[in-house]
Amino acid sequence: MKKLSRLISFILFICGAILPPSTVISSKAYGEVTFYVTQDGAGSMDGTSWENAARDLKALIDSLNDSAEIWVAKGAYSPGTGSEDTFSIKKGLKIYGGFAGTESLLEERDIIKNVVLLDGGKVSRRAPVVTARSGASSDDTRLDGLTITGGVNVANGGGLFVEISGNLLITDCVFSDNTAYVGGGGLYIYYSSPVILNCAFVENKAFNENGGGVINYYSSPILENCAFQKNEAVFGGGLFNYGSITTVVNCVFSDNRSSFRGAGMSNYDSTVVVTGGAFTGNHGEEYGGGMHNEDSRLEIINCVFSNNKASPGNGGGIASLKSTVEISECKFTLNEADFYGGGMANINSSVKISGCVYSENKALRIGGGGMVIWQSDVTIDNSHFFSNSARAGKDIFNRESTPVVENSVFSGDNIIDLIQDEGENSKTVLNNCIISS
Repeated sequence: MKKLSRLISFILFICGAILPPSTVISSKAYGEVTFYVTQDGAGSMDGTSWENAARDLKALIDSLNDSAEIWVAKGAYSPGTGSEDTFSIKKGLKIYGGFAGTESLLEERDIIKNVVLLDGGKVSRRAPVVTARSGASSDDTRLDGLTITGGVNVANGGGLFVEISGNLLITDCVFSDNTAYVGGGGLYIYYSSPVILNCAFVENKAFNENGGGVINYYSSPILENCAFQKNEAVFGGGLFNYGSITTVVNCVFSDNRSSFRGAGMSNYDSTVVVTGGAFTGNHGEEYGGGMHNEDSRLEIINCVFSNNKASPGNGGGIASLKSTVEISECKFTLNEADFYGGGMANINSSVKISGCVYSENKALRIGGGGMVIWQSDVTIDNSHFFSNSARAGKDIFNRESTPVVENSVFSGDNIIDLIQDEGENSKTVLNNCIISS
């Protein structure tokens, strides 16, 4: 419990400031009833007050058919030990954690001090710890101030599974140490559009497929001020998007791993906007230590990619294959790939880069310390390359492409060492650029 309390404190700090009270705390809907739960229960245990608090959270949830709030006091609560036992969150239900058991106002709770665990107990089952049912909206259904942990699902979604049109609000929650033997170790989102704010996904695993922290499957979620740390999967150790339209704002991806592609984030056949993010210390094995994009459209704005690795592989910071990507005001530093593209690998893609910095990135065995451009349409404007290293093309290794670089600075003594064109159809065009030692 103490470890999780410290974890929540740390995550809230790195995710940034909590949203304003008008966003985080909503007024109660007309006619909405409040129920109270403590770990040991009290009085008549009918849940009508703290003095008569219910003890069995799952039984209370299952008994409710109308809109209601449930205030949950600190402690651990189990969904049961049966193979399909789960906390079933229906439309109209709002569950709030973080109470000591005396409060009369939501604003009085302390989610860091009074940790509420929805704990699967590491019991292998065919269900997640929590299931968000269909028909919800972010206005009427909510998970708030909870830690979802200990889920072991032999199918999809270890911690939480969001059903079709389960468009609930998930805020100030921690998903920690959950496992799915298929996809979505922490959270599996299925044909839904939830709003996810100020949440942390830590040490979750998808053993055989994708999305160690979160998988979005044909979904359109918003993720804001979230942290993805030490999650593992085949594709997308932190986050995996498949056929989805996803918005990611001010999120941190750190120390995630993938055994194939995209340790921090992996995007396949998706449209994704990433703003104000940080990708640090992620390790993917084939493509994209920080991020992998394939058959996707990406807009990446004001992000930092640092100390990510593709080993053995390509594109330490980002690897894009058959994708359309726009990158602006980003920094790529100290990223590393075994073969091509320490900072970035662009393969059969259309990429526009503006206002970016590439520094101290490495391609250990072959070329493109800053980036590799391979059969791609790439334009670079107002960017700076310095102190990158590779056996060929310290800053740019270009093969079978004609990239155009304008208004940019390359720091080094010899342009031949900095930019290498390989092949008869390869030519890097420099317009109004500075080569400076």
